[in-house]
Parts: sequence; structure tokens; C-alpha cells
Amino acid sequence: MKNKLQQFGLDCWLVLTEVPGWPDAPRRLRLRRLLPAVLPVIAMLLLFLWSQLWTQPRIHAKRQTYQPLLALEQQVAELQLAGTDTAATETAERAAEAARMLLQNPKQLVSVLDELAKAARTHDWEATFQTQPVPPAPQASEAPMYFINARGKLVPTAGNTQPFASLLVFLEQLSPQNRSIDLTRLTIRADEQGRQTVEVALRAGCRIPE
Repeated sequence: MKNKLQQFGLDCWLVLTEVPGWPDAPRRLRLRRLLPAVLPVIAMLLLFLWSQLWTQPRIHAKRQTYQPLLALEQQVAELQLAGTDTAATETAERAAEAARMLLQNPKQLVSVLDELAKAARTHDWEATFQTQPVPPAPQASEAPMYFINARGKLVPTAGNTQPFASLLVFLEQLSPQNRSIDLTRLTIRADEQGRQTVEVALRAGCRIPE
């Protein structure tokens, strides 16, 4: 096997260094014939080694450094594909509508409660509402809104023959369409004679003053 490899190497040497018309050319001339073929191979080998040992590690390090930015860019691209101009417009409109439903200041809650009392009378209930102490408004940077509370007491009128059914209808209409009013507590009591008393707790969203 060793002899075959040596013979193969010798044959390659003779073919690559052959001088036409001079089979017994000296080694110096044969080396000159070999250089044009060997130099490009050596140059390519050096370029390959330089790329593997220097360029590729630097490129890999750069990629690792910018990987978080690339991931963020990919997320932004996905969000841009997921969101359309129409969806953005609809979201802005809903946000504007929700902002319009907020009270401009806590004093507006009094008029809203008066409207609720009038609505209760149309359903044969006498309602009395009272505002709770107003908490201090947070800074605009902390929250876009805050809540103010109120409580109320309802009793059916003398002519209310279906107090429970009429109460359900009133509660369904408790939050006006143009105001953000939530029912947070509902208590129904009845005495020995069957007279019902309803206590409610309400919460209203209020805009933070600028």
C-alpha cells in the first residue's frame, strides 16, 4: 500500500511538472512548471483558512450581539402584518368612545344619579342616591382614569305589583349609554310583611384632570 501511494505521488509529480520535449528536465525547471498550478491552490487554501479562523468567528460574534435587535425587528414586522389600518382606526374610535363615557369631573356624578333616580321612578321604584367621599385623583402618568363611588337605596312604590321583575328591568338599564357606571354591589332585603328594600353600590369612571 505504501509503495502504491509513493508511486501515485511520483506519477502526479511527473504529470504536473512535465516539461514538453524534455523528459529528464532538472528539478529546478520542474518546480517552475509546478508553480502556476500550485500557487492558486495555496492562495485558495489560505483564503479558506483566513475565512474560517478570522472572518466567520467575527461574523458569528456580530450576529450574537445583534440577535436581540433582530428578534425585536421580527416582532415589529409580525405586528405590522397582524394589524391593519382599519383595525387601528377602529381601536382608536373605541378608545375615543370610552374616553367620552368618562365623567369630566366628580361633580357630574350628582346629575347622573339624579337621572338614575328619575329612571327608577318610571319602573315604580323610589331611589335615593348618595355620593361617597371622592378619592384624590392620581397623576396622569400613573393611570388614565380613576373611579368614584356612590351608594343608593331603592324601595318599591305602593302601586308596584311586580317589584322583582321591575327591579331587573331597571338594573339592566342602570348604566346610561353615554356614561361609564358599574354596579359593584346589590343587596335585597325583605321584612316580615314582604316589603323589599334594595341597596346598591355604584362606581363611575372619571377622567384625570390635565
